[in-house]
Amino acid sequence: MISMMIKKFDFEKYFDCVIKIMPLNIVALTAMAIYRIFFFFYFQNIPSFKDLYGYIFQAFFLGMRFDLSVIALVNVLVIFIFTIFLLIKNLKLFSVAVFFIKIYYWIAFTAIALLNTIDFGFYVYFGEHINVLLFDFFSDDTFALVKTIMYDWRFPMALLILTCVSFAIYKIVSLIIKSLTNRHCLINASFCNVFIKIFIVLFIPFLIFCFARGTTSMFPLGKFHTQISPNQFINNISITSVHSLMDAIDAKMEQKKDKIDIVEKLKINKYEIDLTLFNKLSMKNDAAKKIKPNVVFIVLEGFGELPLLYNSKNFDVLGELKQHFDSDAVLYNFLAAGVTTIHCLESTILNMPQRPFSIQITQTQKAFQHFSSSLVLPYKRSSYLTKAVYGGSLAWRGIEGFLKAQGFDEIYGEGSIKNEYRHEWGINDAQFFEIVLRELKNNNETPKFIYAMSTATHPPYKTPPYYKSLKLEIPKEVLQMMPNEKKYGQKIFESYQFANREAAKFLSAIKNSELAENTIVVITGDHNLREFKATASEELFKRYAVPMYIYIPKKLKKRINLDIAACHMDIATTLYDLSLSNEEYIAAGRSILSNNYNHIAFNSEGFILSSNKAISYNIETGNVIYFDFDSTTKMLSKTEETQEHREMLEYYKKTLAVSDINIFFIRN
Repeated sequence: MISMMIKKFDFEKYFDCVIKIMPLNIVALTAMAIYRIFFFFYFQNIPSFKDLYGYIFQAFFLGMRFDLSVIALVNVLVIFIFTIFLLIKNLKLFSVAVFFIKIYYWIAFTAIALLNTIDFGFYVYFGEHINVLLFDFFSDDTFALVKTIMYDWRFPMALLILTCVSFAIYKIVSLIIKSLTNRHCLINASFCNVFIKIFIVLFIPFLIFCFARGTTSMFPLGKFHTQISPNQFINNISITSVHSLMDAIDAKMEQKKDKIDIVEKLKINKYEIDLTLFNKLSMKNDAAKKIKPNVVFIVLEGFGELPLLYNSKNFDVLGELKQHFDSDAVLYNFLAAGVTTIHCLESTILNMPQRPFSIQITQTQKAFQHFSSSLVLPYKRSSYLTKAVYGGSLAWRGIEGFLKAQGFDEIYGEGSIKNEYRHEWGINDAQFFEIVLRELKNNNETPKFIYAMSTATHPPYKTPPYYKSLKLEIPKEVLQMMPNEKKYGQKIFESYQFANREAAKFLSAIKNSELAENTIVVITGDHNLREFKATASEELFKRYAVPMYIYIPKKLKKRINLDIAACHMDIATTLYDLSLSNEEYIAAGRSILSNNYNHIAFNSEGFILSSNKAISYNIETGNVIYFDFDSTTKMLSKTEETQEHREMLEYYKKTLAVSDINIFFIRN
């Protein structure tokens, strides 16, 4: 076969163009493979890969299929243009199309590079590829988020690399696409008869379709196909940022249409669901009835459990809070409702678990409707004054309207105090606790319920300039769990320590006053510190764990089994038992004071925990991994399914199913 000259856009030119764009796509495919290798080595945790190396090669091979899918999607428009010109045949007009193709390739491949950059940052922050949380960027405090991103040491480097990559893409595309205008065809295809030509013209779009779909199975290549190993990080190697974004958009569209049926996904018979499951009655409590104690429910930003496990004189993250932890009750087998602050806020305010796939209530019209499962409703019926304190802007997520709708009498934000040493997300923790204590002391004659949420232990991790930290020599074990954290390392723990020491001052102020006899205080975290990466399945608990501290006055004290498992939705039910008497309420959680059942905790990610067992359940794929849980080391070990595991999974499914139905029907 020798080259030939052509005078119009015919099959020979079509075939020549297809051949000439191949080097560009091979370069793109190679670049995507190089990025995947970089991603792997940047986030890898070699010790967690023991006996799993075969899965790593499998993941990279699957990743190549995902890359081919992206390349095919990019080329759909180009192949369509080539095919259209088989009918137009005009070479002069085709030269105009070539310019469009050049710009299109440049924009498309630059967009992929940009998406990879965003996905990389998303993985640094959340430990996951792009998902539906990406869209929260615009519903969150966007300005504060942008400032936080710009403070990250990786941002200028990423911007520089992205600019250089975009420039390189333009040069490579220009060089290769320029050859499309050449009337000299590389291969003489005139020997092909008409049937072969028709076959090739039809086969190339078919091949593009097959590569784009990525599989011959019922569903196109997607996140579903990445579950190839017991290690979540290995599973995350394969998928591209493009596919992750497509999945996120699809999930967001489903959310907006309210088409996600969690009950159906759980494969539960709707007609067998007991909708009275959440209708409960607090225990008889004569002491509480007489004292009518104040109740303070505090959620600290980033108050994860992991640093506490390594607290020592040289790594003093607790500070003065340790004496309170030693003298009062602390649950360590405790799970946050989800992975973000809004997950915690909604679950604790609405007394419901965070439902997977579901849009945040605060981002819908339901945010302005009163729920009969509201946290404060039992207190309002008992003549309590209910207050909410938020350490940031009340405009964040529109929570002021949400809190008002749920029955809070008074709501305070960062504007409620003279703002000194503010950080990007609001007031510092010293001022936060000053507001809480002020509102607790106001109007002593009336019992108060206060829900307070701080914002300070958050990137860029700022403490007031006057703060002098206690000794913080970060243990090697802790550093190993945050391998990619190079800028905030010390600042993270200074901010974490500062918050804890201010919490200790608040508790001391209560205990050294008349409030000690009539005030219950609960402190927990909204989620773990994001910088800790638990990629191995054996470390899943550490990824989601937060502590739950509780101070109870002597006359109200009850026996608490500190070895049980619990989660955010169990806090309110416990407070009702401690502070109210025979009060009806609606809530998904179970009081930690009760000994009538096996205590089971779970979160939005399908992680389910008991005192000695655990389950990782993927609601989308139905994949289940069973574990034994060592409450001393906080580590998991894979095991076979037991009867207790079956009961845990059944409780999780029933609770989610009832909450999904109730969230639409239990409004007052």
